[in-house]
Formats: sequence, C-alpha cells, structure tokens
Amino acid sequence: MNSKRDDTAKANSDTSDKHPEPELRVINQGLVDLKMLTSFGWKAVEETNEPPLLFRYGGIPSRLEHNDEGVPILKPLTPDRLRHELARRAVWCHGKVRAKPQVAVVRDMLATPEPPLPVLTRITEIPVFAADGTLQTQPGYYEASRTYYAPQDGFTIDEVPANPTLKEIEQAKTLILDELLGDFPFVEEGSRAHAVSLFLLPFVRSLISGPTPLHLIEAPIPGSGKGLLSDVLLGPAVGRRIAVMAQARDGDEWRKRITANLMGTPEVILIDNVTVPLDSGELSSALTAETWRDRILGKSQTIELLVRCIWVATANNPELSTEMVRRSIRIRLDPKCPQPWTLDNFKHSDLRGWAQEQRAALVWSGLLIIRAWISQSRPLLQDKLLGSFEKWAAVMGGILETIGIPGFLSNLHELYEVADVEASAWRGFVQAWWEKFGGREVGVGLLLPLAAESGLELRGTGDQGQRVSLGKELTSKRDRIIDQYRITNPRTAQGAKQWKLQKVS
Repeated sequence: MNSKRDDTAKANSDTSDKHPEPELRVINQGLVDLKMLTSFGWKAVEETNEPPLLFRYGGIPSRLEHNDEGVPILKPLTPDRLRHELARRAVWCHGKVRAKPQVAVVRDMLATPEPPLPVLTRITEIPVFAADGTLQTQPGYYEASRTYYAPQDGFTIDEVPANPTLKEIEQAKTLILDELLGDFPFVEEGSRAHAVSLFLLPFVRSLISGPTPLHLIEAPIPGSGKGLLSDVLLGPAVGRRIAVMAQARDGDEWRKRITANLMGTPEVILIDNVTVPLDSGELSSALTAETWRDRILGKSQTIELLVRCIWVATANNPELSTEMVRRSIRIRLDPKCPQPWTLDNFKHSDLRGWAQEQRAALVWSGLLIIRAWISQSRPLLQDKLLGSFEKWAAVMGGILETIGIPGFLSNLHELYEVADVEASAWRGFVQAWWEKFGGREVGVGLLLPLAAESGLELRGTGDQGQRVSLGKELTSKRDRIIDQYRITNPRTAQGAKQWKLQKVS
C-alpha cells in the first residue's frame, strides 16, 4: 500500500465509524520498531480526539462513556478498549494487507508515561466557572477548568449577566432562601448559611484550589428532612452525578470505597445515614488531601487522583472523632416534634419535584450569585478561617458576605461540643484526674479506673493491655491542653512513666 508520508499517511475513513474523519492515518505494522509504532498510534489518537472523548484521569488513560441512564462516566482504557479505539482512529496494515492493531503496540501505548491526552478533573452537568473566572457554557471539554460539560438533554439556562443588578441578586436569593430552603427547620443562621454554601459550591469548586470540608447534615430524630435537604441542595447543580457511599467498618474498607468512588469522577460523595461514630483516618486524610494515592484493587498499578468532589454526610445526632470534627461543618435541622415525617409544612408539597422543574432557574440563580461576587473582584473572607480549609473558607465566606447571608462558620463551637465524643471523654477524664490527684505525678495504673469511668476508648484487652493502651494515648496527648489542663510527662520512675497535669490560665 502506498503512503503519503512513509508509514504515517492518512487514508479515507469509513463514514459509519464512531469517529468520522476525512482521512485516517495509515500505520504499517510491518515495521519492527515498537517505539515508532507506538508513536504513530498516539499521533493517530491525537489527530482524531477532537472533540475529546479520550482523557487522562489520575494519570490513567480513560474513555468517556454513558451508562444505561445516560450519565457520563469515565472508564479506564483497558487493552481491549484501546484496541477498539485504535481500529477506528487509524488504518492498520501489514504491508498491503489490512490488519488489526498489534497487541504489543496496544500494551506499549498503555505503558507510555504521560500519554498525549487532555487532562480531565471533573465531569459536570451544568455550566461551571474555571479558575480564571470564565464560565463554561458550551457542552464539551473546557481546557481552562479541565472539566467536561455534559448537560442532560433539553437542559438550557438564560444568559448569566456579567454584572448582575441588585434586583437580579435579590431575585436569585429569594428563589434559593425562600422558595427552596425557607421551610427547613434550621436551628440557627449558621446552619442555613452552610446550606446555601453547599448549594453554591459545585458552581465555584474550580476556583478553590484546596480541599473542602465534610458538610454534615444532621438532626435529633429520623424524618427531619436530612435526605430531602441533601437532594434539593445538590440535585439542581449535580444532577445525576451523586455517588452514595455507605459507611465502612474498618480502615481498609474505607480506603477501598474512597478509591472506587473517586475513580468515578463524582461531583459529590454522599455518606448517607451514618449510624456509628464517624472515626476514620482514611476519610480524614481524603478530606484534607488535594490528591488521593492508592493501589487499584486487584492490580499492582497505583493511581493518583485529584480530589475535587464535594463531601456530604447525613446522620442523627452523630458522634465524630476529633479528627473528623475539625474537618466538618454543621447543617443542623430540628423540627421540634416527635414525628416530623407526619408534618406537611412545606410550601411546595413535592419539593424534590419542584426543584427538578425549577432546575434551570435554580442553576441560573447560583451562577448569577457567583458572577456578582466575581464582578466585585472576588472579595475574600478574612476574619473567619477553618484550619486545612482556608481557601474554601475565604471563597465561600466571601461569596456569602457579598450577597448578605450571615452566620458562616458561626456554629463550629456547638459542633465541637456536641459531636466530638472523643474530646468529651478526654475532658471528663482530665477533670476527674485533677479532682483526685491535682498536680501530683501519677502512674498509668492509678489513672486507668478514671479513664474507664470517663468513657475513654482503650483498645487493649485485660488489665495489662488497657494500661499499655492508656499509656500510648497519654503519649499521643503529651503537652496537649485539654480544657484548662496540660498533660505532661515529667519523668520516668523505675521504668514506668509518670504523668502530671498542669493548670493553665
């Protein structure tokens, strides 16, 4: 077969192919140079990957597909999937005879470090803002934000003005605050502010380079509207891209579930109906990580995924470890009645249905609020910060302050006091310790009964195991101030550590 440029020429394509092109590259596999054949294969992909459907996600070559419900998803390019693509993106031959892409070429292409594919971090069903403040309104891949906009069929919104008027801002606020959220029994303005923040976060996520906290939607009793609130806050912006993740039993299970969910490029990961104390080092790490690194289940391959999802959990009077509490913000509902599910006090009796019907208007309102903030040079909140989430707090607090919604980060103390069961037990322990021993030095054996009475969770079995466990816990808390007391380790007597409390002002 003659070629236009040695073995890298183009030929007419079959118009019935999935990726119709005027011409396709001809690749002669009679060549024995695997490096050259691999290079030709990637060039064929580059020439036909417009508009892009093949991407790099977490360093893994992937293909954009749709599941049975039409939701856009990414699938890793396995050897079979890549061979399918190559057979349609080039004309492969051996001499003058048409041939299949060689398996050796396919595998060598998959082994290529940093393959020449556009990097994808998000798939979204709505227009979103890029880091430079531009708004992606056309479906498809947007390099500025590394996002792929795939709206549902028939979804359109009105043009979002670059400089919204006060009247337009008030119109958007009314739709969100009154029509959507007005009937939920938020316990204080901080919970309402955090609900609005959660509603707006998908639109502005690409403008926040760091991590975002766990949005904890909680109530004292089942049927208080937690699931309904999460649906109407997330549904308009996220559409069908909510990944529901059940709570795990141990660290290894948490890790596997987090990795599996992140590989699906979710907009939101929802941990629904938490019923046990939320204490996971793996989840704590994921919440503050910008990238998540793990081994793919069943393979020796390691992936590194950007963490750009929004984290949400629902629970009734949840208990959290100290590490989880400081990574969470509170959205608390309290209907103040024994059977809240029997109430019919919503202006829109089918609020989920109403939110779906008004989806375009709600999305427009969210985008308009972000535009109002951008048009005022993106003022950031300076006086309230949340450790590990400083960029999120500055941006979201700035947006809410710009549109006049008070209460952002005002209820953190209540969450720490009520939900942090670990800290509560330690506060009780040091109080009992001080009452019995004051500032005297004391060994672990004398402290053990006080620890048990205060509800400290000690992992050891038997008296000796419990002593060892308490000793490790005290070592981890050394020099830490709990309430008014600092735990110190002044000396070791006869091989046993002695512990002491110092009262601080």
